[in-house]
Amino acid sequence: MNDSSPARVKVTNIPQVGIVCRNVQKTVEAFWNILGVGPWSIYEFGSPQIPDLKYHGEPAWGKFKAAVAQTKPIGIELIEPVEGVSIFQDWLDENGEGLHHITIAVEDVGIESIEKEMAHQGFPSIQSGHFGPDTKDCFSYFDMRIPLKTIVKVDSRMGGAPEGAAVYPENPNTISPARIKIPGIKQLGIAVKDVHKTATDYWYLLGIGPWEIREWGNHMLYVRNYNGKPSWGRERLAHAYPGEMELELMQGVEGPSVYQDWVDEFGDMGGALHHLKFLCDDLDEASSALIDAGFPSMQSGYFGDPKEKAGGFNYIEIPPIHCIMEPVHKPKSLPVEPSARIP
Repeated sequence: MNDSSPARVKVTNIPQVGIVCRNVQKTVEAFWNILGVGPWSIYEFGSPQIPDLKYHGEPAWGKFKAAVAQTKPIGIELIEPVEGVSIFQDWLDENGEGLHHITIAVEDVGIESIEKEMAHQGFPSIQSGHFGPDTKDCFSYFDMRIPLKTIVKVDSRMGGAPEGAAVYPENPNTISPARIKIPGIKQLGIAVKDVHKTATDYWYLLGIGPWEIREWGNHMLYVRNYNGKPSWGRERLAHAYPGEMELELMQGVEGPSVYQDWVDEFGDMGGALHHLKFLCDDLDEASSALIDAGFPSMQSGYFGDPKEKAGGFNYIEIPPIHCIMEPVHKPKSLPVEPSARIP
């Protein structure tokens, strides 16, 4: 491959991840009380604020409730469908609550041009619209779940919530009761059937890369647990860094794993967005805070020098926030060299 991607739409950053839920207010409170994420801006949008709302290219009526919080470097957006047809209600009906889309920032190209190029490549907009009369304030979603395992959103309004949004908690001096307060979200993880193919598709379609691919599993870990019990397995991981965040692709190769479980449950057209990662200085402390709150470990492992607690991870599903969180004690470097690179 050439070092320069041939992608016509090139991503410079992934500033936000979207979660679809049935109750924004309860989800906001859960993020604040469990992980200390906040403050949140909560607002309503849809018809008639979006006069040209479209659903699969056709005029539509819909109302939604949303909330946003800025967690560096990835912000979180919550969306609750209230009325009418929408890709958000479709998601709830098909997959339930959970991680729904990534928002991309691209090189200096207008959304209309992006829509034309995406449609030309076989990805027509599935929901779009303008916020009020200003044609510069617009958004568009593209279903790229087959090649990229996610829905992709382009949004010209990435500066935060609209004027008049409610704030939670209302008192800016309120301290979260969370036992562990995450410093920010550093990684978005996607479970896939084929790391090499998916990484190649990201490179050719959105210009995301270069990718480093590594063979992972028990040969690199001195402890590996699956659903709380010792286990054996092999995985394949790929990493790229669009902007300040890390994008990870995970493929189960052999043995039981949360990655293979996810692919088996959702397949190519389901919810492949798998987890959000945050860094911590003490993995045991961070894990205990969540496990003691009633959220058991799904899969965990430690690597490096056991005396130094050099590195470790733990996947913990937290149903009230509708996603899996991965606390990670990150070592200075991964203890294995890449087995492949793309390009």
